[in-house]
Amino acid sequence: MSKKITSPDIFAYAVYRLQGAGQFVDIEEVYMECWRLSPSRFGLRKYQHPNTEVAAKEERHLKKNHPDFILKTQDKRGMQRGMQLTAKGVTWVRERLAEFERLAAGETKAPATTRASFKVISGLMKNGLVRAFIVGKEVQLGKVEVADLLNCAPDSPPSVWQQRIATLRSAAVDNERPDLVQFLEYVERSQPEWFIGR
Repeated sequence: MSKKITSPDIFAYAVYRLQGAGQFVDIEEVYMECWRLSPSRFGLRKYQHPNTEVAAKEERHLKKNHPDFILKTQDKRGMQRGMQLTAKGVTWVRERLAEFERLAAGETKAPATTRASFKVISGLMKNGLVRAFIVGKEVQLGKVEVADLLNCAPDSPPSVWQQRIATLRSAAVDNERPDLVQFLEYVERSQPEWFIGR
């Protein structure tokens, strides 16, 4: 992608995807669409469910940074009911439509960047074994190098190895990184004796 897709960007694109140009779309539908586009940013941490508080926060960020992108309507009680993009908002989304459509198709990801798991993944991506595996190179797994990757001692019991690799796998899934999940599975398959036992 030529430019990082932020959470407010996804919010604007969600309105566009719901045909929120020339007509108002329900705010709850927008929240759901944001979650479909990036579950790790717009979902609950422990459950596969949208987090409306996060979506509302990103809506506020969008309004603050681009106050001329969104039109809103209210019901008789003054509660927010729907929204649509302004002409300027539509133009802005269309300028980046190819990037957004790759996100919607699952060809690119927009993982959460503020979660602890993102820091774990950032550290994992600095490791030479991981980088080599991702680009398709043959990887030789030494116990000392893998122990360093898992942040444990080479002579740690298998239960520690199991726990550490499970932690990395969880972070990889949370950040929508199937390539890293594949690497971790490769480590377990290649050296099962390190992970078997208690």
